[in-house]
Amino acid sequence: MRVKIFWPGLLAVLWLALGLGMTGEVAASQENYVLGPEDEIEIKVWDHDDLTRKLRVGLDGSISFPFIGHIKTKGLTLSQLQNELQRRLGDGYIVDPHVSITITEYKSQRFFVVGNVARPGTYPLTKNITVVEAISLAGGVASGGSGGKSATIGTAIIVRSPAGAKAEKPLLPEHAKPQDKLVVSLTGAMTGDPRHNVEIKNGDTIYVPALVYFVTGEVKKPGRYPYEEGLTILQAVTTAEGFTDKAAPKRTHIIREHGQVKEKIAVKLDDPIRPGDTIVVPEAWF
Repeated sequence: MRVKIFWPGLLAVLWLALGLGMTGEVAASQENYVLGPEDEIEIKVWDHDDLTRKLRVGLDGSISFPFIGHIKTKGLTLSQLQNELQRRLGDGYIVDPHVSITITEYKSQRFFVVGNVARPGTYPLTKNITVVEAISLAGGVASGGSGGKSATIGTAIIVRSPAGAKAEKPLLPEHAKPQDKLVVSLTGAMTGDPRHNVEIKNGDTIYVPALVYFVTGEVKKPGRYPYEEGLTILQAVTTAEGFTDKAAPKRTHIIREHGQVKEKIAVKLDDPIRPGDTIVVPEAWF
């Protein structure tokens, strides 16, 4: 028997810590945000309140501002647009202008987080972020069951929009082509493995599957069940309505997958299980 220890409590703390730090980082990163069509911005010129404007970037990627006229903003960062406005206003209109710009609504760059997370939804892509940071924005991985406990971290599937396509809504794995899907280990991502903690791109959908386990063989109700932290073999079998009269409880084992490899592991009834485990209860020999 091989037993590995998981630390879901520690991982939950890490998710929380990352989530708490994201708000300030998003605000600080606005100046590096690359503008696109339908983004809404507010422009203020110091000591010139009459020039305060809340504008939406047009579908052609431009805005119109007093004295200057049309400005192509698509592809510019907020900082670059601010410098350009100051340069043009200072060219015969205002002495030493100081311009500040804030984004009031993100529209052009975004990603989606769906599935087993605390706050699934659409999120603005305001800076370069990774899978871990994106899921932290969505409140972290949710519990797999109804007990309200912190969930052990499993995997996520990143679905990329086809080249040139604008993502208006989440694209689920079952509707995507194989080349547009990437499966990553969130446990690996949390340890900083760059193969799994990949950078999120505009239009990505991050799908976090629900945490489940399976019970098969000599139990009264074989099937798939929601995983909860700390669940033991016996508790899982009890959820499946217990052993049948033909069961051999002492020969119960689990099948655990490691990528494409399946491992058969002998267990005791008080051993914990992991998400994705298949508990096999064999028939007794008579």
